[in-house]
Amino acid sequence: MRFTLRQLDIFAAVLATGQIRAAAERLHLSQTAVSQAIQELAAALDVVLFERRGRALVPTPAARRLADLSQEPQRALHALPGQLHGHTDSALAGPVHIAASSTVARYLLPERLAALSAHHPALTVRQSSGNTSDVAERVAAGEADFGFIEGPAERDDLVVTRWQTDRLVLIGPPGTPPTLRPAGLHAERWVMRERGSGTRRVFEQRLALSGLTAPRADLLLDDPGAQVRSVAAGAGLACVSQAAAQEPVATGDVCITRLGDLVFERPLWRIVAEDRAHDAWLGRMIEALERPAAFN
Repeated sequence: MRFTLRQLDIFAAVLATGQIRAAAERLHLSQTAVSQAIQELAAALDVVLFERRGRALVPTPAARRLADLSQEPQRALHALPGQLHGHTDSALAGPVHIAASSTVARYLLPERLAALSAHHPALTVRQSSGNTSDVAERVAAGEADFGFIEGPAERDDLVVTRWQTDRLVLIGPPGTPPTLRPAGLHAERWVMRERGSGTRRVFEQRLALSGLTAPRADLLLDDPGAQVRSVAAGAGLACVSQAAAQEPVATGDVCITRLGDLVFERPLWRIVAEDRAHDAWLGRMIEALERPAAFN
């Protein structure tokens, strides 16, 4: 029975993407090379790893067991080059996939990820983004090691921990009055995030708690940066994270307005799959991301 670390890496990519083609694109390999690696690994282990359902490859129970059993050995092997060059923190090595909802991914994580990568050169860090529902699904399915979301994760298969607080602000194009009357809420045009977005959920829930009906979405966008640019172009008003509005407000591209005395705040959450809640490596990884020098 012979198989290679590279075959296990390819197997992990197919498991995460559910497709030979997507795995090949991620690894910069041909689809033939990916298919051959999976076939050789399955033959070496004498198991069936995937079953085809339409265009998707569905992992078998043996594949999921292999993924669990091979995680720590893979990380140890990936750490060997770093150890040989004097990097002794072997626990923080190998690939890590962090999923984050759009605002967190774009405005709150990049500097942390840069510091994490600099302090732990044996790591290969990947970030993916989507709305809150997308990220929760990826973490629960094991496609991402852990994640950060803007809205509550209403799932029983995730462990959810409060991370930090985010202030939301209402923005409009230059010339928008500094205060809007709640009675005029529906007279404005609104640039909104898609359903499933944590930002939109918080905005609508806060209005409902004040006895106000959420306005209609005149323009739907799935990215906070796109919202800001559309508002600057005169598309209407939007509710976005203060982090997303900070620079365009400073440059005068948009301005902040208030809706009566309403304050929009939300907690941001860190999520991990329930079956990995006590994973020691994962705990160290999360702490290293939040305090990048912790294990340097």
